[in-house]
Amino acid sequence: MTNYENKIFELTNAERRKHGLKTLVWSDMLANIARAHSLDLATNNIFSHTGFDGTTPEQRLHRANIAVRFMGENISGGRNSPEAAIIDWMTSAGHRANILNVDTVYLGVGAVYFAASRYKIYVVQIFGA
Repeated sequence: MTNYENKIFELTNAERRKHGLKTLVWSDMLANIARAHSLDLATNNIFSHTGFDGTTPEQRLHRANIAVRFMGENISGGRNSPEAAIIDWMTSAGHRANILNVDTVYLGVGAVYFAASRYKIYVVQIFGA
């Protein structure tokens, strides 16, 4: 886990605690999927929940043989700090709902910096239960 990823993880759990929710457990499996999608976004200069190969978040989990009863994905691009990414997510209804979902148990975070890309830094959160 990189420092940037760890900070996103900590700040996400801080938001959950503020709202009386259980903290999430780090998942290396989800983090690996998140890192791969962050790298896909950066190297292909795209910004989407759909991968360059057309896969959805659910398909990426299935391809990795990860079964969950619930999943959510947040993406961020161009935020120069983990705090800025969390603020953006918490002010967006859909992203906020992922962070504050009461059924979520696991979180994986992937952050990739790629200087030649549009946003330079790409962050993906994958939530699972």
